[in-house]
Amino acid sequence: CFKVLEIVKSACEDCISIVGGDLFVAPVAPFPDDQEYADVFGTRMTQHSSGGASRGLQLDVERMFIEKTQVYPHSLDQVEFTRNSVVSGILLVALSSFLECVRSSVFSSLGYRQMKVDAIFLRYLFPHFVKDEFGTAEANARSCLFNALDDIMLKAGQRCVDPEVVADDDYYDAEKDEIVTPYLLVRQFLLSSDEEEAVSVMKRISFS
Repeated sequence: CFKVLEIVKSACEDCISIVGGDLFVAPVAPFPDDQEYADVFGTRMTQHSSGGASRGLQLDVERMFIEKTQVYPHSLDQVEFTRNSVVSGILLVALSSFLECVRSSVFSSLGYRQMKVDAIFLRYLFPHFVKDEFGTAEANARSCLFNALDDIMLKAGQRCVDPEVVADDDYYDAEKDEIVTPYLLVRQFLLSSDEEEAVSVMKRISFS
């Protein structure tokens, strides 16, 4: 996901050099704490699920409520050439391609957890680059990206060989002798003891 964000940052700079405007929507926000986690990332990204037949029923219900995202504009649609429009378009195409890869893949327990880490990290940074511009063609730009991530994680859960992993974020890290979650892994990276590495990565992928 770092490479995608590097491309997005470069696209922001290119757009601004042509049309002007702001490089980004807002500074990168502090990573949410445990109490704010579900509010920031949404219930689909954070809730624990049941297994077995009830899990299959839950997937069907979740699929019904995930809003369909239009990746490519209709040939008759008028597309505004703005930084927000270009960046949201790049991200939607990338996420659409990512979804197709997920549909043709099978995930181990570790693979699914890595997907969850990537999804949380992307969702955390999307508001830095894209916003919903109400009253314009980009009224749901950020919401569409969030829906696309939800769809990817829903499909990854279906393609995971271990339903118990999908139902529970907590897992035991034998090397560190502690229980960790995808949320904690992202938080630990951003607040890493190796601060220089984290700062270097964030400089490559954001305007912070």
